[in-house]
Amino acid sequence: MRKISVEELKPGMRFDKPVYIDANNMLVAANVAIKEDDIKKLMKWGVVQVETGGEVVSTESDIKVAQRIARTTSDDARKIIADYNNLLKKRKILIEVHRQASVAVENAHAAIRANKLFTLDEIDEALDSIIKLMSENNNIFLFLYGLEEGQNYLVAHSVNVTFYSLLIGMSMKYAPNRLRELGRGTLLIDAGMVKMPLYIIHKQSNLSDHEYNLIKTHPLHGYKVVKQLANVNERVALVALQHHEQFDGKGYPRGLTGNQIDEYARIAAIADSYEAQISNRAYRKKQYFYHAMRNLLSSGINRFDPVLLRVFLSRMSVYPIGSLVELNDGCVGLVVGSIPQKPLRPFIKLIFDNQGKRLEETTILNLLEESALYIVKALDESEAGINILDVL
Repeated sequence: MRKISVEELKPGMRFDKPVYIDANNMLVAANVAIKEDDIKKLMKWGVVQVETGGEVVSTESDIKVAQRIARTTSDDARKIIADYNNLLKKRKILIEVHRQASVAVENAHAAIRANKLFTLDEIDEALDSIIKLMSENNNIFLFLYGLEEGQNYLVAHSVNVTFYSLLIGMSMKYAPNRLRELGRGTLLIDAGMVKMPLYIIHKQSNLSDHEYNLIKTHPLHGYKVVKQLANVNERVALVALQHHEQFDGKGYPRGLTGNQIDEYARIAAIADSYEAQISNRAYRKKQYFYHAMRNLLSSGINRFDPVLLRVFLSRMSVYPIGSLVELNDGCVGLVVGSIPQKPLRPFIKLIFDNQGKRLEETTILNLLEESALYIVKALDESEAGINILDVL
């Protein structure tokens, strides 16, 4: 047995044989990492050395990871980690709420297809569920990822756009009645697409000029059918009519500019563009969160209301929750949160160390406290070799 000074111990150290405080008390078993709390307890008890017959088997990477955990102690870090842990418990609820909303939208689309009157009772019940869930944890949108696959795309898209639109509305402190109006509009955002030929909606190649011009009529169709068949108020109907208008006047169907476009429609335009990018379409593959946000910001200077775009950015961040990133030290992780004032320094759940080894314990890295580390690039699932839902 050899003696090791407590001052030499580091969080993350593992030995191939047990480590003892004395002949009768074991500190850790073989191959069990020493924790920060273990070292603090030894110091508190006045223990100056420990004993082991083994050798250190941990890597420098193991030790660095453990030290990072120990340093993640700020209030912001604790809150973000708590929010993330709370989020993981709500995945099943999100799936059920999404299903409820999808059924409501499907039934509305069926009525429109048959040119029949319909009420908003189902729509409103679904909205109540969405708003309640988002008020409990508004990062719940992370679990929208992949839910459109295998579903009616128009339906899933409308539901997903509603989540992102309500996120903006909540960030702007909308009153409940305004959230309800905004949500009604976005759940019915593509009502006019129901009137389009199915072959165009599912076409797997670029549209011809004729087909594109036909698609550009769907906002007018949507406005008319929701006014006539659902008897909604003007602002709700304007979401369907104006969500393809652009702030610089280059949108359609009327080429409106700036505040000529209703605020609900300006919100919906941002949510619609972002959600469309991160979803698979018949003619292209989806973008990942960071790339979609980057595209939105680079192309949205003139297209979108700059104030509302900043609200969306501050809430989603440059690296939205769920983004896969690689750090300059070679580690790979998943973004689990960020502070709006520091969007380039998010909180990251580490997945692989710098040797490509999968980390088994949950390790949250706070880039605000790690000045030497930074994100070098965003990854998609194929580059990282993982499925996002498997590493949440």
